[in-house]
Amino acid sequence: MLNRRTVLAHGAALLSAPWLAPAAYAQSFPSKTVRIIVPFPPGGPADTAVRIAQPAMEKALGQSVVVENVPGAAGGIGAQRVKQSEPDGYLLLQAASPHTTNAAVKPDANVNLLRDFEPIGQTGNSIYTLCAAKPSGLANFADMVARAKAKPGELKIGTVGPGSAHHLVAEMLKSAAGVELTAVHYRGEAPAIPDLVAGRIDLMFLTTAKPLIDDGQVIGIGHTGDGPWFNLPNVKPLTELGLKGFVVPGWNGLMAPKGTPPATIAKLSGALAAALKTDAAVKSFNNMGFKPGSGTPGPMKAQIESDMRLFTTVIKERNLKFD
Repeated sequence: MLNRRTVLAHGAALLSAPWLAPAAYAQSFPSKTVRIIVPFPPGGPADTAVRIAQPAMEKALGQSVVVENVPGAAGGIGAQRVKQSEPDGYLLLQAASPHTTNAAVKPDANVNLLRDFEPIGQTGNSIYTLCAAKPSGLANFADMVARAKAKPGELKIGTVGPGSAHHLVAEMLKSAAGVELTAVHYRGEAPAIPDLVAGRIDLMFLTTAKPLIDDGQVIGIGHTGDGPWFNLPNVKPLTELGLKGFVVPGWNGLMAPKGTPPATIAKLSGALAAALKTDAAVKSFNNMGFKPGSGTPGPMKAQIESDMRLFTTVIKERNLKFD
């Protein structure tokens, strides 16, 4: 017969067995604060989107959720920090389309979303709205094309860095419309917007155009959606303005380091999805011109793959070179 000490020993061994550890871990997650790295400056679309979801995520997870901005290298510095962290669900990345362009620009880069991370779910979905500065005197898309063709390179278009999504969409515009524009690079949308409003740059594709258009600070002259956008009824898709097939969605979403347990991903995704369905979140996203994401991994993975195909093609066709 087994004595009490033997039974206890066997019980302890079973509880520490590797095939039981993930289940036990998943049940206890989260047991401390969850941190989210936003690898872009404060006030931009990725930062705003995750902060909208943050309060309801805290309630769903039963733990604090802290958001930290770590900008630089078109999102690369913050992403690298999360990539190198323990894959336990406690340090997450708020990724966005600039990360897919980074991988398209430099296939051997240190950060690749599909290789290095697990998708949790999209926080927000948007379009890129081509906005004109009021001081530029540009009234509509046809006006912009005419001015750009008459004076090649005179009009300045803002981007969030060489090889960024904003930059590559601007390159697509130049090619599709047959115009020359001079790119001016910034570290994010937020620091570029004051220059656009003041007329120090003439154009920029923005994912946060809605409030600026409503306030009369900029003029929306076209967008990259595949049809009318829900709260920009007076801004036409570029596909209706002569640019066939010019469809580029904007997005951002949460990711965890590769190797994070599936049960942990599921718990985080469930909390995010629930947060995005709250009335407060829907209203906040709509006010900034976004639609809430699904908060689930599948659509996010598909979007990343689609972006990679699109931006790799743009770089090849435009013969773009980056240091």
